[in-house]
Amino acid sequence: MKRTSSFTAICLILLLCSCSKDKVQSKTEMLTTGTWKLTGSETDADGNGTYEINDYAGFLPCFTDNIYTFQTNGQAVSDEGPTKCDPMDPQTETVSWQFTNNENSMIIDGDTYEVKEISNTTLRLKLSFGAFSSQVIFTKR
Repeated sequence: MKRTSSFTAICLILLLCSCSKDKVQSKTEMLTTGTWKLTGSETDADGNGTYEINDYAGFLPCFTDNIYTFQTNGQAVSDEGPTKCDPMDPQTETVSWQFTNNENSMIIDGDTYEVKEISNTTLRLKLSFGAFSSQVIFTKR
């Protein structure tokens, strides 16, 4: 009986020691790995902290099919996707981005957003305008 318990304990220790911990990704790594698609936009018009206006519902499909790629060099590429709102628009546009405030804020093309959530699947940014604010939600493709 003692031999079986010792064997089980050794196997358990070996199993636990052989498991490698998943590497924790930085916000930059999560952001710059893969491409993003806008999946939501909401406005808190009265400044009470509740987003009562669904702006995304009014967006044209030529805007909601755009694809965004954040690159490690501080550039972000917006691709018009399969449909363009204006055929004369370029297929891609490049703007600058950077994290600030200990990666709790992002400046994208001169606008400062509060990073409300960033994960391997979701990016949620808040933009404040005085008493009211908007948030945009991106989902990784």
